[in-house]
Amino acid sequence: MQAVLGRGAMGVIYRAHDPVIDRTVALKLVRADLLEGEEREEFLARFRQEAQAAGRCTHPNIVTIHDFALHEGNPFLAMEYVHGDSLAVALRRAGRFAPAAAIAVMVQVLDALGAAHALGIVHRDIKPANILLLADGRVKVTDFGIARIDTAGMTLAGTVLGTPSYMSPEQCRGDAVDGRSDLFSAGAVLFELLSGERPFPGRTFTAITHALMDPAPFDPGTRLAGQPPALVAAVRRALAKRAEERFTAAAAMAAALRAVPMETGGLQLGEATMVVGDATTLAPGRLDPGTGGAVGADPLAEDAAAPDPAVLATIERRLAGHVGPIARHLVREALRQGGSLEDLCVRLGRNIERAEEREAFLRSVLRAPGTGTRTGVGTGRASASQPAAAPGLPPAVLERVQRELTQVVGPIARLLVARAAAQGGSEADLRLRLATHIANAAERAAFLGSDA
Repeated sequence: MQAVLGRGAMGVIYRAHDPVIDRTVALKLVRADLLEGEEREEFLARFRQEAQAAGRCTHPNIVTIHDFALHEGNPFLAMEYVHGDSLAVALRRAGRFAPAAAIAVMVQVLDALGAAHALGIVHRDIKPANILLLADGRVKVTDFGIARIDTAGMTLAGTVLGTPSYMSPEQCRGDAVDGRSDLFSAGAVLFELLSGERPFPGRTFTAITHALMDPAPFDPGTRLAGQPPALVAAVRRALAKRAEERFTAAAAMAAALRAVPMETGGLQLGEATMVVGDATTLAPGRLDPGTGGAVGADPLAEDAAAPDPAVLATIERRLAGHVGPIARHLVREALRQGGSLEDLCVRLGRNIERAEEREAFLRSVLRAPGTGTRTGVGTGRASASQPAAAPGLPPAVLERVQRELTQVVGPIARLLVARAAAQGGSEADLRLRLATHIANAAERAAFLGSDA
């Protein structure tokens, strides 16, 4: 034993070292000695069965069960040790999540539930405290300790298992449950991520269960105001009081969340937007979902160059300051969509809830040293320091314009100059196009007046 990780009414979780294979594990020791006689035997039999069930759930988003045994008559589980915060801790710190960040968490939870449901296992206690956020952005679901195999005959009749604020109505009544009960709980967690509050709040168990069992459909009211309509619809469906009105499977709910169109400043997901100060402009290139490259890509696209790891580390670190450890997962997912580094930064910015924080993030990463590197695939051959020459404008002019613009907007100037120069015209035309990226009026006027 190395340290106590947590305590509960029925036991303790320790961090321990397994000397046989030299690894750190988490040990969950349950105080079965608090029970007596037939109740104790029934509990031990059920716990053993649940341990076997949880051990069958091998999935990247599920905390692995390594072993089950008894210690001085008390059962314990040896589990994968996960270094990270629970979603409950992250919620207390952040208050609420931006839609894209909430979806990034919940689709992984749903993937875990889908794997368990395929084995006939219902978790029965999905809540923020049982969802762990790893440092690399992955999500793991833990505590299948009250899960039961549907075909088993060893249920505790009439016993309510679970946390009231996240329980489904049928679970609250003590009725038989299936995977749709977990989807209701997942919907409750998603609602809390988006709104910062539980869908069925109450001071007492009775008040919460009364709200849950009220046959009236769940109405989020104004608590999800401003969220994407498709996301609100998914939450509403997941929180349907009648199980048959919910999503039929975890995969269906995950697909609905992945299909939610994200918006920033009125621009749909997939459009490249750059926010500088109070100015929001649409960049010429847009992502082509078929190729992951850019449609109408600028001539600065480098020859299938991979992004600089140091630049990505800087972006991830600055994003983590706003969204926490999920940043690494968000960066990895955004990279898969291709496009320029500007596109990547804008895509990541959608995960930041507050507009002023989102703009501050974009300004910091777009002006960071080295963020002129491309992440997409193209055919351009411009160097990392010089803009591509355009017909009618000599390289010396483009270099001078880029140098002046860099003083205002940072390294992203190289990309902006190349895109604007590709449209042709005089130096004055070029400066007019580029001036739209300068938020400060005085700096914009100075830039326009520099044409020689």
